[in-house]
Amino acid sequence: MKKQNLVIWFVLVTILLSVSSILAQGNKMDMKPMPKDDMKMSDMSKTPHHVLMMAYHHNALAFTRVLLDMTSDGKIENVDLARAAFAEIKRSMDKMEEIQKSHMSSMGKMDAAMTEKMKPMMDKMDAEKAALKGHVLALEKALQANAPNASDVEMHAAVLLVKFEKMNMPEKKMEM
Repeated sequence: MKKQNLVIWFVLVTILLSVSSILAQGNKMDMKPMPKDDMKMSDMSKTPHHVLMMAYHHNALAFTRVLLDMTSDGKIENVDLARAAFAEIKRSMDKMEEIQKSHMSSMGKMDAAMTEKMKPMMDKMDAEKAALKGHVLALEKALQANAPNASDVEMHAAVLLVKFEKMNMPEKKMEM
């Protein structure tokens, strides 16, 4: 019965994520090509901030996979190891946020036109960040229990994994 519930939850989450990604594709921003003298996206991906942030991103992705694998059979064999994996996910996300804040503070004040142009993208990033934080908080709460519910941990880890993989952009996508 527990395995059936787990499979049903997993299928529902997968369907929900698939439908939401299909619907989100219709809301793409109307981006105009950047002038030749502006920074290219591929150049931005080589900045120290971006490189370090991506290292923490890959770290969070790897530990999320580990946590998901630990719960894939419907139980958590070693709760302490699951908590350690979660601690690394959380630490990596905190470091990514710290780097992003540092980078934003080091940038000069943007003019009103650029701020307005970037507002939809920044709003989308803030919404995605809030969703990630919600799942991290749910994972933290689930893992704080004496006997964590493996299906709850698995569900939130699966959603985090999908979101981290979605954020994982190959270098070819970065070039315009």
